[in-house]
Amino acid sequence: MNRRRKSIIVVIGILLSALTPLATARTRTVNTQGRQPIISEKPGSYFPGNFSKHAGKLFLDPGRPAGVFVGYPAEAQDMSGFIEETKKLVARMFLNGAKDLVWSSMSLPAHKGIDESGILFSTFTDTKDVQLAFYSRVDGIGYGYFAMRARTATLGPKCPDGQFLDPSGGGVAVFDEFAKSIRIEPK
Repeated sequence: MNRRRKSIIVVIGILLSALTPLATARTRTVNTQGRQPIISEKPGSYFPGNFSKHAGKLFLDPGRPAGVFVGYPAEAQDMSGFIEETKKLVARMFLNGAKDLVWSSMSLPAHKGIDESGILFSTFTDTKDVQLAFYSRVDGIGYGYFAMRARTATLGPKCPDGQFLDPSGGGVAVFDEFAKSIRIEPK
């Protein structure tokens, strides 16, 4: 088995291991940290997954290396820790243990009508580019979008590209709709 196929199998294995069954289009996070539950719409045909120790959800695109997430920082973690943990998660999913990654970043404008700040991160290896958008809302929620695309033709047609956000944080309709659907459920 060649290296490209092994990489694809590893990525698929990681993605499938994160999946959990969920039949409804609207999801509600489990309130494990004494915080108000987060409500969000499941984007399109994305698969839901567990989001490690966070009260939140992770959704993965079934046809491309991309996904969205929403959640609170883990207990005893601040938002910057949540961001660093998410960068490591995305790197593990797509970059197969690459070491010494250098992430570049730029500010993103807030979504219309939402009190938030955003950062667009990107990194790469010799064969792949990865992008992560992370938004922090004033109510303590972090959410975002991530994707991977081939840097060269070596990954071939069996590994489709994820869609990247543009520098203003737009260009991916499913993420825009997901961002609009996120809200806190009052107690």
